[in-house]
Amino acid sequence: MSRQIGYAMLVAVLALAAPALAQRDPWAGSWRGVLTTPQGDDTNVTITLVAGDDGYTGLVTGFGPGTEIRVSSVTTSDVQVTVEGATDTAFGPLAFVYSLTRDDQLLSGGGRVTLGDHGFDVSIELKRARRADVPQPQIEQRIDYFSGEWTFDYTGGEFPPLSIGTRSGSVTFTAMPHGPFVRGHVTGEVFGEPYEETWTIGFDAHIQSIVWHEQLSTGQALTGLGNWTSPIAITFLTAPVEADGRVYVLKRLLQTTSDTAFTVTDQFSVDGGPFRRLGNGSYIRVR
Repeated sequence: MSRQIGYAMLVAVLALAAPALAQRDPWAGSWRGVLTTPQGDDTNVTITLVAGDDGYTGLVTGFGPGTEIRVSSVTTSDVQVTVEGATDTAFGPLAFVYSLTRDDQLLSGGGRVTLGDHGFDVSIELKRARRADVPQPQIEQRIDYFSGEWTFDYTGGEFPPLSIGTRSGSVTFTAMPHGPFVRGHVTGEVFGEPYEETWTIGFDAHIQSIVWHEQLSTGQALTGLGNWTSPIAITFLTAPVEADGRVYVLKRLLQTTSDTAFTVTDQFSVDGGPFRRLGNGSYIRVR
């Protein structure tokens, strides 16, 4: 009898726990709708929020064709979210702050947009997009994808010889003559100190294979082979690197989220052991 009671209690506990385990993140996903100015002009906007270990990151689109602005701050409470972001445009610096309230699958509220020296209040009405409604980005595999200037933020551990730690900066890729290669000049800051690196990327369109070489600021070099058969991501594995009597391998997933943005997720292995998380970064094309 006691065994039957215990079994019944276990079933009841699992039944109660299942909805909680399956509960959807209240903020992550794409929210689409309309931003309205004081003059009554409407602009289609999309806010995409991504849950991470340290909170939420994301992108906002709708300020112009192909324009994506990386979110700099996301603050959430029970049913409220504040989203902030900024970028440079041909008309001057653009910044926004949105304060929105969630009601099931709807987000609404107000905000302020500042362009140069001019600021104005806006109202926003958004609806959560269903997964089936969110188009999967399909990026044409080509070396020119990387050409131009990108800003980046990378969050990760200081782990020589693979990583110098959390850093930010920009990388500018230019085409190299006589071949499908681009060379990137990196300038950035790590722990408040400037650093520079040189990256070289090559792409064989026939077999959709990519090579990525990084000459790091530490003097160490990383060379990785990548598979770009997918229009949404590139997978890399570096050649083994020896340092202090140990052998390191870096594995990277580069997700091409759009023609103007990509993310990287890095893992590493030591002496053939299991891969562990190293860090992740986001890149936004600025020109």
